[in-house]
Amino acid sequence: MSNLANLARTGQLAAEPTSAGEIGRLLKNADDQLRDSGVKSLSAAGRFMLAYNAAHALALAALRAQGYRPSASQGHRKIIFQVLEATAGAPRELWVALDRYHDRRNAAEYEGAPAATEAEAKDLVELAGKLQKLVLARLKLSHPELLK
Repeated sequence: MSNLANLARTGQLAAEPTSAGEIGRLLKNADDQLRDSGVKSLSAAGRFMLAYNAAHALALAALRAQGYRPSASQGHRKIIFQVLEATAGAPRELWVALDRYHDRRNAAEYEGAPAATEAEAKDLVELAGKLQKLVLARLKLSHPELLK
């Protein structure tokens, strides 16, 4: 049984088919947000959030292409980064960094932690760009029917 199927069995993921339309919308959203995250006149915090949202959309597209979605349980946004090795072939250092930035985003968003720094924004933009390449390559190889 695959890692994703095991997570579905435990209730962290739910099996649900996707469509080319859904994947297309997620990829376009990610592309738009990643492009906007490169606008230097925006604040570091704004660029960080745009890059985070791009990475999230990309990770969700990779998961949805596998026929799963996160459950509505606590941590549902985090799980999509933790399965990136299975869904997009992401190396451990990439998905661990994205998982760490997920926690960083939550701390700033919900716990009043300081806003993201310039270095964090720049790093997350770069990581999201790497993820975009991986997700697109995986989709072209394994699910070309979803790239219409």
